[in-house]
Amino acid sequence: MLAAVLWLGNVSFTIIDNENHVEAVQDESEPEYLRKIDDLFKLQLHSFVVLVILYLLLDGSILYQGQDLNLALSTRKMRVGSDNIVQKLTLSQAVETRDALAKSIYAGLFEWLVEQINKSLAVGKRLTGRSISILDIYGFESFDRNSFEQFCINYANERLQQHFNRHLFKLEQEEYIQDGIDWAKVDFDDNQDCLHLFEKKPLGLLSLLNEESTFPNGTDYTFANKLKQHLNSNPCFKGEREKAFTVSHFAGEVTYDTTGFLEKNRDLLHLDSIQLLSSCSCHLPKAFASNMLNQSEKPVVGPLHKAGGADSQKLSVATKFKGQLFQLMQRLESTTPHFIRCIKPNNFQSPGSYEQGLVLQQLRCCGVLEVVRISRSGYPTRMPHQKFAKRYGFLLLENAASQDSLSVSVAILHQFNILPEMYQVGYTKLFFRTGQIGILEDTRNRTLHGILRVQSCFRGHQARRHFKELQRGIATLQSFVRGDKTRKEYAVLLQRHRAAVIIQKQIKGMNAKKTFKNIRDASIVIQS
Repeated sequence: MLAAVLWLGNVSFTIIDNENHVEAVQDESEPEYLRKIDDLFKLQLHSFVVLVILYLLLDGSILYQGQDLNLALSTRKMRVGSDNIVQKLTLSQAVETRDALAKSIYAGLFEWLVEQINKSLAVGKRLTGRSISILDIYGFESFDRNSFEQFCINYANERLQQHFNRHLFKLEQEEYIQDGIDWAKVDFDDNQDCLHLFEKKPLGLLSLLNEESTFPNGTDYTFANKLKQHLNSNPCFKGEREKAFTVSHFAGEVTYDTTGFLEKNRDLLHLDSIQLLSSCSCHLPKAFASNMLNQSEKPVVGPLHKAGGADSQKLSVATKFKGQLFQLMQRLESTTPHFIRCIKPNNFQSPGSYEQGLVLQQLRCCGVLEVVRISRSGYPTRMPHQKFAKRYGFLLLENAASQDSLSVSVAILHQFNILPEMYQVGYTKLFFRTGQIGILEDTRNRTLHGILRVQSCFRGHQARRHFKELQRGIATLQSFVRGDKTRKEYAVLLQRHRAAVIIQKQIKGMNAKKTFKNIRDASIVIQS
């Protein structure tokens, strides 16, 4: 199905007469888009992969002529009285018809996929009665050229930002009331004026856009002039030259170019195209056509109401967008929302790079700066009594171990001379104005630093004393070991000395005896 939408976008037209009438291109030099698209609609979903392989192998040689699709793109059936007249389309009308058909199929496919996913995820909700939903939106957009898409996105962000601000104040108010503290309502920059500029009837941006879209001769230029004529007195609106206008959003001013506004808002899908989808053998196009006919049952009041067919009944894109946005807001109001703001540090997707201007712009566009301002204007710092007493109780000059946490907390506040208007004591928490908790934190850090210094000195003294004791013990032990070793060595040396003396005595005795014998023998010889 998605391949059919892509092929449909490649369909081109050729002019066939002097009145600028066209028909879809089908010759040997152009790809046979019509046959491929029409055959895609007729195949079943399980044959889609096979069809893609056939396209690649046979170069799109499918033997079916998409005459119905050709007629739907190049002609339009009109009912005049009791007769049906076939009108040939001009080049611009044919292009609009082609684009409208492609966008409607893609939108139907997207909605069908979302519906299937929601059905699969609804199993857990049916069992537990609870669900978790995720809303992912890009955020506020402001480019060099802003068109209908940015117009719708920024309108949605205005509504979401108001819900965000009010939700924040609601949480703040509930917490203040639950703890029984005296508080005054904080003023904030409400964007209700900008929302009135979009939604007011009959002289709002959306109403004037829908009204101008119903006029057959309406153009982007007449739409811009109508806006300047009726909305110049609005402080959030400012007319610009030619077809442009500026809106003051919560994140800043954005200039919109009305070129293409009416065409994108109409997004006309003629009855011929819907009937073409209904005639497909694939069930998805049939389902899309049925949904389009069901959506077109609501009457549209305007100059085109008498034209007949699905064109006069089809809701505009802005109307559908507004309705879906209001359904989303009702859903958000009935749930417990949590907000996550994603900030992109740079445009190059490179690590370690931080562009301050880009980040500041995102914070402003996401409304984070306004939220910070709102939070700072109230009591942004709040802490339970038990945690406060445990964190700062050691700073008291007198022992407060026997007191309860509330008494300890009040004693700490009095000891540090924090002004009564800078804090509120609730039933379970302490509420502080901006910067007040910093005084206690500084004192706590200095005290802890001093305690750490004392502890380091004491632990150093203990370590040195222990080291000296260990050193003396080691020296004593070494003296005993060395004495024992010396005594053993001395005993061995003494034994060796005694052995040497005995050996020497024996050798000397033998030598003396031998000398004495020699002398005696010599004396006997001489005497004889």
